[in-house]
Amino acid sequence: MAVKIDMDACIGCGVCEGIYPDLFEMGGDGKAHVKNVSSYDSGLAQDASSQCPVNAISVD
Repeated sequence: MAVKIDMDACIGCGVCEGIYPDLFEMGGDGKAHVKNVSSYDSGLAQDASSQCPVNAISVD
């Protein structure tokens, strides 16, 4: 599975980081970024994706 953020859609609200701080972080550009991790909880990633207000997160 891969987690991606559409940087054009991201508004930097921080919901994803609040839900799953081990996977998401806010960057210096004010937008969310996916941390480089070897594994992650797909349930938490899906939760962050579903709660993103602009649907900028995809979990494939």
